[in-house]
Amino acid sequence: MTDTNWDEHYIKRGDPTKPTYYIIRRKSETNGLFARYVIFAGHIRRALSNGWLPVVDMQNYANIYLAPEKFGKENSWEYYFEQPLRIGLEQAYGGENVILSKGDIVAPCPNDGVSFYENRNNELTQWRMLVKLGLLKIKPALHEEILSTRAKLFAQNDRVLGVLLRGTDYVTERPHNHPIPPPVEFAASVVVAKLQEWKCNKIFLATEDKSIVQAFKQVFDDLCVTFDREYVDFKAGQLIGLVHIDRPNDHYIQGKDYLTQMVLLSTCNSFVAARCSGSVGVMMLTDKFEHTYFFNLGRFGVISLD
Repeated sequence: MTDTNWDEHYIKRGDPTKPTYYIIRRKSETNGLFARYVIFAGHIRRALSNGWLPVVDMQNYANIYLAPEKFGKENSWEYYFEQPLRIGLEQAYGGENVILSKGDIVAPCPNDGVSFYENRNNELTQWRMLVKLGLLKIKPALHEEILSTRAKLFAQNDRVLGVLLRGTDYVTERPHNHPIPPPVEFAASVVVAKLQEWKCNKIFLATEDKSIVQAFKQVFDDLCVTFDREYVDFKAGQLIGLVHIDRPNDHYIQGKDYLTQMVLLSTCNSFVAARCSGSVGVMMLTDKFEHTYFFNLGRFGVISLD
């Protein structure tokens, strides 16, 4: 079923009175789960605004959460999320009218600009509605498992400062127009100040990078709580999406661990974050933070700040 024409186009066009299914796909194989979450949000909105029925296909298009032997057999989106309208691929591809989405970002789309994070013009509020309407719904059993994990990490009266930092290829590859992540020492100094200012007694650190975890543990010791996952001991030149761990079901576990960290962040009292797809997703998942702080150090290859 894979189609290598990455422009939006019909592959079936029949009775106009019958539903039109809009198959959401992504050209990049190495995009992380929340890059997809953010991009697919834009496609879901596009579909609904045209009266089409959106269906996510991470079965027939390669991605880092689908083991090679499961390609074409399982939809890795459905490992973590419900389909937007609970319509599966079999029904969608069997319809009389089927459109394949553009394999890239469509506008409008959630973004990592400062104005989005600060919810200027209620832009963030509009995208949060997709979550509230169940169009980006996490699998209920998985969501409950994540919340039970939180109960094991924190006491009910803990005031938790969530911290999201990116390392690995986000730093070494300097991807053009991506927000520049803060040096870990600077990030730690901001967290020290915010812990006191916002009266938090614990930190929840979410990252993929082992060196960031080690640096924060040195500064904050037991105040810094992390999720029990495998962190990447990164080597320059690697793409994080292509780093796999020698264990059964690694493709699925990496996505589950990533999602777990983002949901746990969304339950914190306040939030300090580098700007990336994960922090966009966290802001869509919750509107209950008491305080937020986003590092604005510009973008790689771009002179002006946001």
